[in-house]
This record gives sequence, structure tokens and C-alpha cells, in this order.
Amino acid sequence: MDDDQPSFTRIIEPASQTDAPRPIPAGAHPALVWRPKLGDEQTFPLEHRTATIGRHTDNDIILAGPTVSARHATLRRETVGVVLEDEGSLNGTFVNGQLIQQHLLEEGDQIQVGPHLLVFVPPAGGSSTTA
Repeated sequence: MDDDQPSFTRIIEPASQTDAPRPIPAGAHPALVWRPKLGDEQTFPLEHRTATIGRHTDNDIILAGPTVSARHATLRRETVGVVLEDEGSLNGTFVNGQLIQQHLLEEGDQIQVGPHLLVFVPPAGGSSTTA
């Protein structure tokens, strides 16, 4: 690499105890929580049997970015819980750092879609099955 070229490596310092994210409260429905930056939070309640994630405006959860597919993944509320399924996205869907095709979500699972990190929160009472 040329010494004259800028480096784009981003080094992230470990969070201090005061910067630790606060716990996410459970609601009536399972939900995904997105924290785009420290102090900001957006909750996507999963009120229906299915929800789609992707870049296109037809999705239930719209996430911008060139590494997010138009229709990236689908969430389904099943009798066993909430299942996340990759829809053949080019860059993949990750849960807790592992590339998945299909995954039964558990409380606190971290879902990565492109540069976005979302946290799964089951409903109050712990049952995330179909309503």
C-alpha cells in the first residue's frame, strides 16, 4: 500500500462500563431493537406472523446500505418461536457472528444485516409463538 494513500481501518475501543447499553425491556410482542448510535434506539415490534427485512420500501423493516439486499431476510413467528431466514442475500445474514440460512432466535441474539446490528427481544412472559 502507498504511504500517500489514506487508511480506512476503523478501530473500535472497548466500551467502558458507563457506555454499556441499557437492558431492553420486553413488550407485548417479540421485537427487534436497532441502535444506530449510542443513545438512539428504534424498536421494530413483530406484531404479525411474518416480517421482512431489506433495503426496499416494501419491507416491514427497512435498512439502508449497499450491503443490504432489497429483500434480505424474513422473520416468521412459529409455534417454537421466531425463526429468521436469509432470503438468498448476497452478503448473508448473521446471528451472533455466525452466517445463517435459518435460525430460531433466542433472547439477546444479535442479528447483523449489512452494517446494521439488531437485538432480538422476546415478548414479556417469554413466549414468542404465533398469536
